[in-house]
Amino acid sequence: MFKSNKRASEENFENNNDDDSQKGSNVENVNERRSKQMVVVEGGEQVHEQITIINKKKTPNENTFIITCLKNHFVFYNLNEAELENIVKKMFYCEVAQQQFIFQQSYPASSFFILERGSMEVIVNDKTKRELKAGDGFGELALLYNAPRSASVRALELCNLWGIDRNTFRRAVEEMITKEYEENRKFMEVVRFFHNLTNEQKDAIAAVLIVQKFYKNQIIVTEGDPASSFYIIKEGTVTVLKGTKEVRKLYKGDSFGEQALYYNTVRQMTVRAEDEVKCLALGRDTLTKILGDQVHAVTFRNLQKWAFEKNNLLTKLNKAQIDKVLDVMKISSYKAGDIIMKKGTIANQKIVVIIEGSLKKAKSGITVASKAQAWGEEFLLENQKAKTFDDDIVMETDGVIAEITSENFTDCIGGQIEEIIKQNESSREKKMQKIDPSKREAAKSIKLDTLIYIKTIAFGQFGPVYLVKSNYAYNDQYYFALKAFNKIQISEQSLEKYIYQEKQVLEIVNFPFIIQYARAFKDNCDVYFLVEFVKGMELFDVIRDIGLLNTYDSQFYVASMILILEYLHHQNVIFRDMKPENLMVDEKGYLKLIDLGTAKILKGKHGMGNRTFTIIGTPHYMAPEIICGKGYNCFVDLWSVGICLYEFMCGMVPFGEEAEDPYEIYEEIIKKDINYPTYLKDKKAKKLMDQLLSRVPEVRFGGSYPTLKSNPWFENFDWDKLLEKELKPPYTPPTDKLTQDTEIKKAESEKKLIIDEITHEQKVRTIDKDQSADTPWDKDFMN
Repeated sequence: MFKSNKRASEENFENNNDDDSQKGSNVENVNERRSKQMVVVEGGEQVHEQITIINKKKTPNENTFIITCLKNHFVFYNLNEAELENIVKKMFYCEVAQQQFIFQQSYPASSFFILERGSMEVIVNDKTKRELKAGDGFGELALLYNAPRSASVRALELCNLWGIDRNTFRRAVEEMITKEYEENRKFMEVVRFFHNLTNEQKDAIAAVLIVQKFYKNQIIVTEGDPASSFYIIKEGTVTVLKGTKEVRKLYKGDSFGEQALYYNTVRQMTVRAEDEVKCLALGRDTLTKILGDQVHAVTFRNLQKWAFEKNNLLTKLNKAQIDKVLDVMKISSYKAGDIIMKKGTIANQKIVVIIEGSLKKAKSGITVASKAQAWGEEFLLENQKAKTFDDDIVMETDGVIAEITSENFTDCIGGQIEEIIKQNESSREKKMQKIDPSKREAAKSIKLDTLIYIKTIAFGQFGPVYLVKSNYAYNDQYYFALKAFNKIQISEQSLEKYIYQEKQVLEIVNFPFIIQYARAFKDNCDVYFLVEFVKGMELFDVIRDIGLLNTYDSQFYVASMILILEYLHHQNVIFRDMKPENLMVDEKGYLKLIDLGTAKILKGKHGMGNRTFTIIGTPHYMAPEIICGKGYNCFVDLWSVGICLYEFMCGMVPFGEEAEDPYEIYEEIIKKDINYPTYLKDKKAKKLMDQLLSRVPEVRFGGSYPTLKSNPWFENFDWDKLLEKELKPPYTPPTDKLTQDTEIKKAESEKKLIIDEITHEQKVRTIDKDQSADTPWDKDFMN
């Protein structure tokens, strides 16, 4: 396994026509995987095909014909009937004359076609490969990205076709998906069931809600039938019946069937549509995949977390400490008037979180805590511990509370709360929350024309990467990598936005497993990022040195990836290209994410629910929802982790391992079931792969990062020690594979300035003055 023939991990923008894989080998051959390359596309192309467009209105039969044809192509697999109908409305009619090429091999691609009448031939390298007949579709990859055509197509007679270009297709899908998602999300905000879920959980559910239509007088649910779905009325009115007696009417925004989401039960009443009704339906099985099988427990935990976050004292605990406390808290139901704490007892006994109901003082009637509030925490403080209650503390109403003894609380957080809070103030987690402004200011002292050139360490798609030394330290470092991006090349490929996005992300991230950013520079020819120099090896090469990874080795690297993604996603950053080539193993054996060129800050209020539509990433590691073009969120990164886990333990990628055609890679990702080699014996690893490689994106997450990190495969794995770099790494790069200190010192002593090397390199590129003028998009890059 592990194909080598490694190519540079280039940002192969706007071109995915080069081969991403080679033929496989047997399990003994662990040294043969080539690096997978990245693609990225967005709108802005013109129609390139040689066609004559004809103004023609579609008949009902033609609509049916087109929809039937579309369903045979993977690009359209995940579109529902309404979405397909909308796509058909946007399609144009055209003709191609006999012996005319509609497009030719290696030419730009922009449109997909369905042959309605006539016949055509597919030609590859001047050889006819097959004939197209009426009903055949071709050119679907053009809807995904601007790759050169891999074949020529010529009309054998006068042909009529239906077509749609990439921009029209992508705009239509994006508009439909965004509108439907936002409508569903808005409805959820007024439904009581969803009030106790986090935004991330609501986002995940909004993405899987199914629209169901019912005609007038149609029975939606029947009394006595098994209950498995919950409904929100999006349009229309329904009548609720007990037997034949009307109980009430429900309208737009109302919901019914909530108990079906909690328990295996039967319908207590019948619900009938009074007119045409449109509902959003959520099945218990789907909800269980997202939140787990204990829905009540999830909502209770959410309320407990919110109580801690809103509390002035408890909010100073870190995430790990809070999670440990919540794991131990006991949840109990109480009746109104039940005594929670007796008058005269010492106050420092327990901490309580109200899940339902409220607490009050018995005599005065003063409410002391309500839903999603903590109570009793102030008595943990040293100057409050000896206090006693001057009144009984009782339940004001029937309710549910979570409670933990003061002793257990102290054990969970690791000491007295005042001491722990002081420790937290200087902890790694606190330091990771934001960049120290003084450090960012210090970086401005580093000037491009003072940097010492050490060596050229790589050549990227857009320019060289240099190892340099600064006279000024940043983050206790003097050695940096200087990444150059050729401005002309960036502008020609319309990639200015992605360079700017990378800079935005680099400026906000501060995590031990992500490369540190110092500052940016520019000159007339290039822009530059000055980033941390990581002395180490690519994970791509490390796993080839190791061979098939065992469980611990895989846990170490996968857990590191999950910590990276947890941090990025918490910052509302989606990465979109998690793969071994983008990770370095440093000289101590720990991972470092080194390339954030595909990262993007998702805007908006819903965190994980924010969607983007750009087709970007490395094909073998791409999640199916990226390929389908229906929009995606941070869950795509977890799919890529699943691909990496499979690759670590199986020595190959699960989809497209033998594929040479991008179409085949994408089709396998969309359609193929995951298969495991017989030599993989770790059953828990297989289950985690099944979860991460689920085609239902929300299933990968499992509801939260704590839930994902507590997966049985990670049993006994110490996440805290990994973050603190106290675990033994699987592999430490040999010194002979690293940049040698003697080489660095020798180059340093020569005191060659980087600007001299840059000037020489730019001359080699023969950049003339007209080409090297300043461009407006780089105004935020400092000189």
